[in-house]
Amino acid sequence: MARSPRLHATAPEPERVPELPPAAWGDALPAPVLKTPWLRWLAPLSGEQRCVVALCAFAALLFVPWLGATGFWDPWEPHYGEVAREMIARGDYLHPWWESAYFFSKPALDLWLMAAGMLAVNADGPDRWVGVFTEWGVRLPFAALSVLGALLLFVAASRLVSRRAALLGTVATLTAPLFVMLARQAVPDPVFVGLLSAAMACLMIALFAEQPGQGWVIAFYCFVGLATLSKGLLGFALPGAVTLVYCIATGEWHRLRRLRLLTGTLLVLLIAAPWYLTLFAFPGIDDEGKTFFERFIVHDHFKRLVTGVYTSTPGGTFTYFVEQLGFDCFPWVFALPGALGGVLARRTLRPQTTRDRALFFVLLWVLIGFAVFAFSATKFHHYAFPVVPPLLLLCGVWLERVLDEGLRAHAGEVLAGALVYGLIAHDLALTPKHVTDMFVFNYDRPYPDRETDPRRVFTVLFTAAVAVALSPWLLDRAGQAWRFLRALPRRAGRAALRTAWRERLGGAPLSTEESPQDRAILAGSLAALAVAFAIFLGWFHWRALSPHWTQRDLFWTYSHQSAPDEPIGAYLMNWRGETFYSKNRVRQLKENQKLGEFMAGPGDRKWFLVEHARLTALRTALGPSVRLRVVESRNNKFALTVAERREQAPTSPAPAAGQNGAQPQPPGTQPQSPGAHPQLPGAAGQSGGTPGPAAPPPPSTRFGAPP
Repeated sequence: MARSPRLHATAPEPERVPELPPAAWGDALPAPVLKTPWLRWLAPLSGEQRCVVALCAFAALLFVPWLGATGFWDPWEPHYGEVAREMIARGDYLHPWWESAYFFSKPALDLWLMAAGMLAVNADGPDRWVGVFTEWGVRLPFAALSVLGALLLFVAASRLVSRRAALLGTVATLTAPLFVMLARQAVPDPVFVGLLSAAMACLMIALFAEQPGQGWVIAFYCFVGLATLSKGLLGFALPGAVTLVYCIATGEWHRLRRLRLLTGTLLVLLIAAPWYLTLFAFPGIDDEGKTFFERFIVHDHFKRLVTGVYTSTPGGTFTYFVEQLGFDCFPWVFALPGALGGVLARRTLRPQTTRDRALFFVLLWVLIGFAVFAFSATKFHHYAFPVVPPLLLLCGVWLERVLDEGLRAHAGEVLAGALVYGLIAHDLALTPKHVTDMFVFNYDRPYPDRETDPRRVFTVLFTAAVAVALSPWLLDRAGQAWRFLRALPRRAGRAALRTAWRERLGGAPLSTEESPQDRAILAGSLAALAVAFAIFLGWFHWRALSPHWTQRDLFWTYSHQSAPDEPIGAYLMNWRGETFYSKNRVRQLKENQKLGEFMAGPGDRKWFLVEHARLTALRTALGPSVRLRVVESRNNKFALTVAERREQAPTSPAPAAGQNGAQPQPPGTQPQSPGAHPQLPGAAGQSGGTPGPAAPPPPSTRFGAPP
């Protein structure tokens, strides 16, 4: 009987179901979030969008608290702030003005942002005092643009590299000390770096994504135009140089077709060219007799790069920014040896994957950016800021590899990172002045050691993180010791110990596998330290330092204790803060003749701002017929004084600041014990002032700060 083919046919093999990729960070929401009514709107979002929302909340937590609770730091913030205030006062937003001359040292975008913030809070109102919300209105746009660059770089890295590496790199960027401190200041650097990071992120998506969309190309050119309005030639030169070197190295010239170069160039010119052409055609000159082209292009670009202009650290060597990047990126410096070693070892001139292309582009961003500022003849500590975001993104990539492959696979890199971490932590714990030197102008300015000493907090944070990171290894060693002690009383246990000892001496490999929790605890302790350190710097240390770098509190006292007809003068100083907080009403007293004219002018009393080191010189210059009384001296750099004729001096003078019964404490200052006064700086040359009268202490040979 014939067999039925249908009954005896071979059953087809089941089709293999393709394996789904592992879920990335953000793809799944915790159950408590889904059960919270006001958080359910997160459910329909993609994992990338949820991470962006989380990073926005994290950035707001870091930077918004107390952002405007402190005054502008001398000299850069009040300098640019006064130029912006003059735009409002003069009704001229095209031709920047400083004191009594035009100001050509910076482009317009940063000044427009500051002016917009002042208009929002009415900082240039009729009152003598600028108001308590001025710093809030001015600094918020700068912090927001800084964070925007970090967020767009996260989006690019999430799509081109991996979401976990992008998230680690973005958290590292937001918590880096230089980012934490500069994002709280209204200076051009955070705006420029934010716009540059945003432009480079859009550029990477446009170049390397499979289907980027024209929106990313348009956004790239918009950010380049705005960056050019913020910093000048670097706004388009740095992205252009990185792209050009990438195409030369890889030969992938065809990717330039995605950029629509002609249309993009026209868009950049449409954004940046009108203001630049207006200033190029403007015949006005600044306080040194230079036109806009001579000052901004020749002096502030080419002379700054080639011959060197005003700098506190002339002649820095190639190690200058190596040291600064160590402080700037702490504690993520632990990942720097592995990040640089891994990316340099794995990069080829013919990348085959999107990930490799993106990482090679980021590497070129770091190298070219570092070279530009390292070869520059003018050096400031914060000049390394443009390479911090890409460098920390590479650190995030290495940390992801450690989480995937384990600590043993990267033992050499971990040990090198531990050494670098220990060296930099040691220097920061012993000399916390390195933190302020990251972003201030004068590195010789006296540091308020007595008023704020964070060394104990630094030491606790740095050692606690190491203890947590080493806890798995320490607990494992403790467990081995306990098992050894338990085995000693038993004969079988001692025999097992002897056997294991002989095998180990014979070269037997380790039989225990690495626990995944070890690498997770290491990365978690590093991130926890970075977040705690960033919160301490931004919420506490920043507020403790600010009263010694700002003149806001001195002018708050002056505006509340002086009569409207009593003038104020700045004696042998030009630190910019006195001009802004007086709304350009302060008299600059740079010689004794002007001091005599000031004293002979209207007003029963004359108020003075003077550096502590020049109090004796001022008393001598005023003569015995004038009584000089210190009203506020808690700032370790400046003192607010009032001069009264002896016959007009009150019989019971008001108590000095810091004593019981003194004037109410200005907003944002730190409370101090009654009668406490900072030690007067005794070294001449630290104050940065002009030559003064022949009286001790001898004044230095320069004053103030450059534009």
